[in-house]
Amino acid sequence: MQRGEIMDERKRRMQQKIQVVKQKNQRTNLMNLFPKHISSVIEKSELITSPELERILNKVHEKWNYELHKVDFAIKYRDFRKEFSWEHEVIDYVQRIDFENKLVYLFFGIGDCPIFIVDGKWALMNFSILWEHINNYPIWIISQDFSFGILVSRYLGYLKHDPNPKEIFYAITKWDQESKGLLN
Repeated sequence: MQRGEIMDERKRRMQQKIQVVKQKNQRTNLMNLFPKHISSVIEKSELITSPELERILNKVHEKWNYELHKVDFAIKYRDFRKEFSWEHEVIDYVQRIDFENKLVYLFFGIGDCPIFIVDGKWALMNFSILWEHINNYPIWIISQDFSFGILVSRYLGYLKHDPNPKEIFYAITKWDQESKGLLN
């Protein structure tokens, strides 16, 4: 390695360390944001930070052929996507989902957030509290083998059949074992 390459590698490692610190700090911020019964679970959960975090999120994007959040996604994968204008509709839909007791990746789409490993039933049961306390930002709940997932996202715009005056709508992308063969 030449001197310039060594400096670039050191800079890259330093930036990665800074990113991990930010992600760990976000855990503390979330613990202060959530009610005690939620924050105690977050505090005890295993934490995944960069670079493993990026590998996990990339696997989700790979599952959707890197088309997740793109314009044609809603048309191409309509069997896996539900759209809602109102928060209560999202909560009702998510709370009806049944999931076996196993650990999942829980990711909040807010700045510098790590991935938490929590019980899937717990994540679904507490979805409304989690979602409310992060101001309805995205939440991803994904099984560790990627065979099940719920991605709740927020977009600017509105649904023509039921426009939200805030000009936002919510989309849920959901897949499970039964839908495995329908992807790709």
